[in-house]
Amino acid sequence: MSSPLTRLYQTKLALLATVVTVVGVLLMMLSHWAKGHPAGAWLDALPVMDVGSALFTTGLIAIFFQYIDQADAEVRANERLRKVLSEEAPAIRDAVVDGFAFAPDSLTNVASPETLDRIVENCLSIRLGDKQLAADAYQDLRQQIIGAKQRWEDARAAVSLAPWAKGPTEGRGAMFVATIRWEYRFVPSSPLLRFSCVSDLDVYRELLVDPASTATWYFEPVAGLEASSPDVFELVQVAVNGRAQSIRRSVRKEGQVFTCNLGDVAKSGKAVTISYTYRVLVQQNGHVLHLDLAQPTKDFKAELWYGDCGIRYMNVLDYLSGPRQPRYTELAASDPSPSAEVAYEGWTFPKGGVAFVWVLEREMRATVARQK
Repeated sequence: MSSPLTRLYQTKLALLATVVTVVGVLLMMLSHWAKGHPAGAWLDALPVMDVGSALFTTGLIAIFFQYIDQADAEVRANERLRKVLSEEAPAIRDAVVDGFAFAPDSLTNVASPETLDRIVENCLSIRLGDKQLAADAYQDLRQQIIGAKQRWEDARAAVSLAPWAKGPTEGRGAMFVATIRWEYRFVPSSPLLRFSCVSDLDVYRELLVDPASTATWYFEPVAGLEASSPDVFELVQVAVNGRAQSIRRSVRKEGQVFTCNLGDVAKSGKAVTISYTYRVLVQQNGHVLHLDLAQPTKDFKAELWYGDCGIRYMNVLDYLSGPRQPRYTELAASDPSPSAEVAYEGWTFPKGGVAFVWVLEREMRATVARQK
């Protein structure tokens, strides 16, 4: 069955041919009439008969050609189209591929997000030679990167360890005070920053994947201390582009929460530099302090100073999810200012980070005494 456009074209052509034929017949009749009447003598000077005959003939030919040659004309047109497409297909293909490769923004004008996902999976499958691996890898990448609410750049974490003077110097309840300062650039996705300290592992795991949570700390209740204690966790300072922000503290059943409202800064949609400092208690016999990267992060560096802490040796364990090897810098415990540093250039995925693991001097002495 012909399409509505084809039927409309046929109707218009038939109507035009009919009008032309009728006009031609009328002009020929007018010419015959003028020859037999004196009033029409002036028409002899005009080619009325010639024009009428031409219009009549043209109308008949158009109608005949339309209905007799229509099928053959469509076949010829399709053959010409197929020939052009077959000859120009390589050039068209190369132009489309080059356009998508060198002007990726044009993809967003012609493809939906679902189509873009299929394109990426297919391209990755070709490169990896494994369709299932490509699909699984891209699904994980999409959840971690595309689903992330924020992206950090030039992230710096500086940690300073010192013995906690309010508790015992060793054994159960012996603590280090860790003063941790973060600084990075990002585009705020929410006007509210939230810093939490909890003693419930389930709540802690939920907050780790909560996009509204800026930083979360877990503290195991010990020696009468809980996550809600001011000594356990304290947000000291928050600054955005160098300007200090107000902080509000609230105590809850599972711990405590500090909040900071960024106000109009979060509405601008522009990248800002944020820095914040908090103090936490870390159990000495826990032997580890870890720093997590909750968002995709570009260029990360973490350093820790541990002078006068009775630490014999400090080790750095990185679980940064990236293809490059981190750079390590260390000043031994015998140095006046012992420290450990790790730096990574490039992007790392969420749920990565570093862990500082230590061995206490008194534990080494106790081990040597037992061996004797």
